[in-house]
Amino acid sequence: MQKFKKGELVTLSSAGKTRNHNYGYKKGFGIIVNYNKWARFPYTMRWFNEKRTNKEFTAKEYELKRYKAKKCK
Repeated sequence: MQKFKKGELVTLSSAGKTRNHNYGYKKGFGIIVNYNKWARFPYTMRWFNEKRTNKEFTAKEYELKRYKAKKCK
């Protein structure tokens, strides 16, 4: 069973940030666009940050966590 649903906002967890293959995606957030449970990296996202806007990115479940919005001042 999948932890994240399509359309959910996510960011990298601390485990995901320590992985070298996630370089360039450590900041920002992603939107889940697809889930394939048989794939090596089952979650496909569109990632948004300063350098990589709307880029496709794949990850495993343990590399992700739900994005928490920051309060506006």
